[in-house]
Amino acid sequence: MQKMKIVIAGAGSIGCYVGGRLAAAGLNVHFLARPRIAAELQEFGLHLSDWQNQRHVIPADQLHCDTNANLLNDADLVLVCVKSGATAEMGQLLAQHIKPGALIFSLQNGVNNYLQLRDLLPGHSILPVMVPYNVVHQGQGHFHCGSEGILLVENAPAAEALLKACAQAEFEIQTHNNMPGLLWGKLLLNLNNPVNALCGLPLKQELETRALRLIYAACLREGLQVLKKAGIKPAKAAAVPAWLIAPVLHLPDFLFKRIARQMLAIDPQARSSMWEDLQLGRATEIEFINGEIVRLAHSLGMAAPFNQHMLTLVHKAENLGHYQALTARQMRP
Repeated sequence: MQKMKIVIAGAGSIGCYVGGRLAAAGLNVHFLARPRIAAELQEFGLHLSDWQNQRHVIPADQLHCDTNANLLNDADLVLVCVKSGATAEMGQLLAQHIKPGALIFSLQNGVNNYLQLRDLLPGHSILPVMVPYNVVHQGQGHFHCGSEGILLVENAPAAEALLKACAQAEFEIQTHNNMPGLLWGKLLLNLNNPVNALCGLPLKQELETRALRLIYAACLREGLQVLKKAGIKPAKAAAVPAWLIAPVLHLPDFLFKRIARQMLAIDPQARSSMWEDLQLGRATEIEFINGEIVRLAHSLGMAAPFNQHMLTLVHKAENLGHYQALTARQMRP
């Protein structure tokens, strides 16, 4: 019996890590990558590590990686891992190539990518998956997961194929009954991404610095106010709910380190993917994170000045052409 073909549509940090975990367990995984990543994987293979020192290696001669979208033609299961700004492009490629009955999962940041894919691919089963951890590309085919977490997928019959694949790979995944609320909950956590990207510090060091935490707290409080006005109830996407995180962020450093031990239980070198994008001169996902709060606020006749300010700062950094870290004072409105 032929193995189910899994295609990672967008072999970036998340795609390579999740796909690599599945491939390391012997599943039939194929990576659809841009030329730069494809060349890197074909030279070095795929090396995975995490903050608990687990390691997996797939040699280059055992990797199935290509830049040609024909790779999608006979896919049974597709994991969409492209950046949010590339969702429409990937949706159009999928519409041209995938066979009837192929299952599609969106492992993307933001709250609307899976809905956009559903619009572009009527008749296909498309489910959102929340990826709770951060993965950094360290070069030469090495992708490092810097924090803990469990994949969460919408509780639907179509999820069974992904659940079985992850179980075979001993890769933790669970179903969730409120994915829209969960995606909003994760977006609130991701409001810290621009703070981390702009300051240039590892996440742990940034969170241990009160002046930087206060900027994140302001964006978070503002986001919660906007969602409340919109009647959106974010689900808990971390160990504690978002409404409780904001006051904890205000604590003095010595108290924060004691009370927020679980929040700080991350690899000392872990950073946000937005930091990586700025380092490499790539467009970030800021419009699909803080930008979502700003647009929702405007639709309700509200202002979201802190999130708007972070949006402006990140766009300035994107346009600068080279990375330049900012201090907390420089980041404040």
